[in-house]
Amino acid sequence: ELPPKRRRENHVFERGNWLVKGKEVQPGIPELMRPDSKESYDNRLDLARWLVSEQNPLTSRVTINRFWEQLFGYGIVETMEDFGSQGFPPSHPQLLDWLAVTFSQDYDWDMKKLLKTIVMSATYRQSSEGNAEKYANDPKNRLLARGPKVRLSSEQIRDQALAVSGLLNLKMHGPSIYPPRPDVSSSFWGSWGKSDSEEQNRRSIYIFWRRTNPYPSMITFDSPSRTVCSSRRIRTNTPLQALNLLNDPVYYQAAVSLASQMQAQYPNDIRE
Repeated sequence: ELPPKRRRENHVFERGNWLVKGKEVQPGIPELMRPDSKESYDNRLDLARWLVSEQNPLTSRVTINRFWEQLFGYGIVETMEDFGSQGFPPSHPQLLDWLAVTFSQDYDWDMKKLLKTIVMSATYRQSSEGNAEKYANDPKNRLLARGPKVRLSSEQIRDQALAVSGLLNLKMHGPSIYPPRPDVSSSFWGSWGKSDSEEQNRRSIYIFWRRTNPYPSMITFDSPSRTVCSSRRIRTNTPLQALNLLNDPVYYQAAVSLASQMQAQYPNDIRE
């Protein structure tokens, strides 16, 4: 944040044209959203205080909704990226209000207390099984008549396969890794490197990412391309995902390792 004497002038662009400058404007918070009668909010401390003000319920509501989406698969407001009039209305508005107030005032923004409250609720702990009528009337479980059943993200799918097969390397930090990739022409992948056998099995968060040519397994399982900002991922179920699990070198290696462990542990139960 620059001192007042070094701050640049900011103008309204007439009809969006940056070459045609309108009146000068100052940084601040929209008057409609101001928690008090203060004339200006011109520094970052003012902005931070406004974000967590009791008169600004949006911060706690958005935070609650994101945690809810992680636990239940869908947010109370499904369009997490849009809480405005263009987004979906909340499925349980009173619940969203209560959680937001409890989180910000009673729990003093303590995320652990919030998550404990949600996961210990009867709604979260109920069985994810449902009958034909429930699936027909509420396929997305928006009414919470059954427990959550959520597909893992692209990174979690790979990490889980490596974990159950005993191949996951839990080493933390360090440079990016280059896991095995499909056998295609080198011109397609460019300068894609190759990590050694132990490094390439580290968690997916360490995979080298090229925005113009991302790791294909991540894209197949709905990982964003990272060329644009994404607030949530759209979950799909495609034949290409099944083919990826059957043929991708990472999952093939994990299947071989898991089978070897099973054969070593239960030799009498394995048939040729």
